Amino acid sequence: MYSSISGTAMIEGNAITGEDVKRIAAGEDIVSYTQKDKQEIKNLINAYNLLSGFEPADEPFTLTEEIIKKLHKIITGNVLLENNIPGQYRNEVVYVGDKAHGGKYTPPKISADIKNLMTEFVSWINSEEIKILNPFIRAALAHYHFCLIHPFADGNGRTARIIEALLLQTSNIKYVPKKISNYYYRNVDDYYISFSKSINLKKNITPFVEFMLKASVESLHSIKESIVYFIRKFTLRDFYAFEKKEKRITTRQFDLLLLLLDNQAPFSLKDLTEKSPFSLLYRRVSTQTARRDLKKLTEKNILHISNDNKYSLNLRALG
Repeated sequence: MYSSISGTAMIEGNAITGEDVKRIAAGEDIVSYTQKDKQEIKNLINAYNLLSGFEPADEPFTLTEEIIKKLHKIITGNVLLENNIPGQYRNEVVYVGDKAHGGKYTPPKISADIKNLMTEFVSWINSEEIKILNPFIRAALAHYHFCLIHPFADGNGRTARIIEALLLQTSNIKYVPKKISNYYYRNVDDYYISFSKSINLKKNITPFVEFMLKASVESLHSIKESIVYFIRKFTLRDFYAFEKKEKRITTRQFDLLLLLLDNQAPFSLKDLTEKSPFSLLYRRVSTQTARRDLKKLTEKNILHISNDNKYSLNLRALG
């Protein structure tokens, strides 16, 4: 969640990292960031917490203007933004996009038009013809058309991405709703260009839908890799314990392997005696003994050694 909050905020120019989002969520005040950036992150934390409270349902979720306004009020509350009133539609001209990403687009200008369009938007996104679509398609349509209307003076992108996540989450799609914003940030130019291409094609929004689906697939692959990694990690932990029980490795070698499971950067023989956390194990051990440990674990294919004599854990030791 923290990295997703960072991603959706960074798209809008907020530089706070996922790790620092976590620190802010824990109540820490990081003085190197502006109050505005920190408040935006606090708002997004509150929005994501609200999002987590929506449970999956058998029927497609009914998106309302009330929910949209509530999300926007949370996202932009207590932040000074020109002409923006949290939770209220704008009544002035805004411009979306730039030449580098396919050109500028001018959304509807006056409050009366925006109100009519938002009424039609929620009616359409909740219609039977849209509700029966695949949840990813429905969420992409909501994301795109909400941004097309651009109903608020500021915070539209963040609100759109939360709406998308809400529709996915309530369709019983796990993990992806809170991860997909990272893909948008990492591919932010393509994100904006897909909007512009869809706008320029008038009624054909294939470019944006394709981009959103690609983001979903990449997010799923990333989640799968994380799950496989943790399965390997827990399995290896049991394997090391078994090897120790059978006296095939020593207690010190076992402890080293546990440290490596949580510190997987390549290391050298010298690092064992000089760098934390390895030095806690090897500070009173001779270099020759440390070398024997590494040689044994390498011969058992538990460790890899590179051409520059750097060691690393073999996460595929069990195949």
